[in-house]
Amino acid sequence: MPARRSIPILALMTPFGVALGCTTMDLEIDDNDQFTPSGRISYEFYPGVDQRRSGALLDLVTGSPAAGQSDAATAQSAGIKATIAIEGAIAAVQGRDHEQVPEGRRVELDDVILGPARVELNAENIRGSLAARGGVRFYDVLGLEAITGLAVDSTELRMRGEGVTASDTEVRVGFLMGGRATVRPIALFDLYAQYTLTLAESWMTIEDAEVGVELNLMRNVAVFGGYQWWRYQESFSNESDWELKIRGPTAGASLKF
Repeated sequence: MPARRSIPILALMTPFGVALGCTTMDLEIDDNDQFTPSGRISYEFYPGVDQRRSGALLDLVTGSPAAGQSDAATAQSAGIKATIAIEGAIAAVQGRDHEQVPEGRRVELDDVILGPARVELNAENIRGSLAARGGVRFYDVLGLEAITGLAVDSTELRMRGEGVTASDTEVRVGFLMGGRATVRPIALFDLYAQYTLTLAESWMTIEDAEVGVELNLMRNVAVFGGYQWWRYQESFSNESDWELKIRGPTAGASLKF
């Protein structure tokens, strides 16, 4: 009788033994050509958007300077000036990929998939930030600014394979820092490049790099388009670590006050 009772116990213990004998494998999503819709709103405390050169699209269409723009204010836009502004931004992106898990390895996200197996991976991200920008502007043509503030990130991770579907959503608040360079050859548009790094606790980092062009429809309204590189890394204590690398076009609207 003891021998017979041991049979179902061994049958239950075998998968656990196999799982314990496998090493945990990290997961990576590397996805190209994913569109990132985004938006920005900013308020420039100094010297102020009303001090910048006229020549937005509305100015060109109407043939007149922007409302409230005086010759004196136009003159004040020349020279080298410090800049102080606060900006809020929001963006969203998703990516997908797959991993081949070899024999003797496993992946884990609230559930375990043992190799050999093909695992489908998906990620959805939405993020926002509130940051201060400060730097120097040269003759209303070249601007160099540092960025520092807070970022909120919500990322949902999903894996599916071998009849197993698992997901996890992480919401983190982190410290954001970076820099931005802007070139305004004429008042109609800006060329920009920006890089930020977000650190949330000790196990999550987010890198965000973007280059693009911003078309100034009015003094306070612009639309922009460009290309974005986004990289997300998170470490889990008892599960697979994740790395997301998603690249592609981005576009949105910008409000400036």
